[in-house]
Amino acid sequence: MRFSSQIPLFRSISRISIAGIGSFARFRSQNRFFIGCFRERSSLGSQNRNGSRTCSLSRRSIMCADLVDNGLLPFAAAAHDIFNMRTNRRSMVTWDSDDDGEITNNFDLFYSTSKGKNISDKDICSAYIEMLCSSGNLAEAVSLLRHLQNRQTHVSLNVYNILLSLAAEANNFSLFSKIFKYLLTSKVPPDFTSYCNVAKAFQKVDDSELLLKFIRDVSEITCDREPTVVNRIVFAVGDSGQIDKSLMIFEELKKIQFDVNVVTFNTVLGILGRSGQVDRMLSEFTQMKDLGYSPDLVTYNTVINCLRRMGKFGLCKDFAREMFEKGINMDLRTYTAVIDGLGRAGHVEEALNMFSEMKKSQQPSIYIYRALISDLKRAGKFELALNLSEEMNSTSSKLIGPKDFKPKQKVKMS
Repeated sequence: MRFSSQIPLFRSISRISIAGIGSFARFRSQNRFFIGCFRERSSLGSQNRNGSRTCSLSRRSIMCADLVDNGLLPFAAAAHDIFNMRTNRRSMVTWDSDDDGEITNNFDLFYSTSKGKNISDKDICSAYIEMLCSSGNLAEAVSLLRHLQNRQTHVSLNVYNILLSLAAEANNFSLFSKIFKYLLTSKVPPDFTSYCNVAKAFQKVDDSELLLKFIRDVSEITCDREPTVVNRIVFAVGDSGQIDKSLMIFEELKKIQFDVNVVTFNTVLGILGRSGQVDRMLSEFTQMKDLGYSPDLVTYNTVINCLRRMGKFGLCKDFAREMFEKGINMDLRTYTAVIDGLGRAGHVEEALNMFSEMKKSQQPSIYIYRALISDLKRAGKFELALNLSEEMNSTSSKLIGPKDFKPKQKVKMS
């Protein structure tokens, strides 16, 4: 859009004092306001070909101005463009004053300018914090976040995740810890991205005591809830390859007598099994029962599958028997692991008998057929393998296959 010299560009102008973000700011016509930076004698520059204008301003201030309503872009787009300025982030400086009052006063002025424009309080707060982050003022954004929480004003989960990611990238674990604890005391629960950020932050910290203090703080905040948060931290850290740190967290939780649950043990058993630490996995399984936690179907499936991958086929059968004695019915995953374990151990007749038993209660999967066929060929039972292959092909449309299994999300480290 091109500006007309016949229409007023601004309705009113106010100034907020902050540290300079750059000598030039760029804006587009909005129905809300303009924020630029700053020379005291500011003069609006010429119109560019693309309809935008530049201004040469400077004196550490933000110029806020209501624009003539034109309905061109929503507030979210305006908020994004406001701080999308031509500047080198390395040259950015922080606020002139360390006083939180200046931060909140600046926000209050921004808020009063934005209020009444059919924009929710959450969107206004979220946009302002995102603008602080994009301008390199992470510490100020966190300080404002605390202020907003004290006022019972909430921001979106996306804002928390942005702050967590930036703090992790900056290797500022102290700030990261504050943000995550603010998130836990907010009205929004952490999501997968939040826990990925925890794993990233842990990866850059070698101080064990610092990490354990974080865990103690988190456990204290969540002590009146189910241990979902600590369970997911244990999983995210372990799944990102930081097995020692994940196990260290688990030991700390037991040490401080935090109310872990069966899910906590299942998570740790899986981490130990996947990392090949079979003896410790079995030790934790025993300790789990000694502490009064009853293993469930997930527990046995985790242990049996880990034992199968490690070639401990005899133990797979022993745990399956223990399940039966405890009245826990095997599911398809259990049957697949035990049948394949028996077949690999050379007990193909027993594997086939269990396969027949399984079909009475479970819909077979293509994987169990393939495993059995491979085991039969390995044992020299080629005719049985051929018959089973024909059976698989004739019922292929009814078999459980890849489409029936959800892919596992893995914590990715950038």
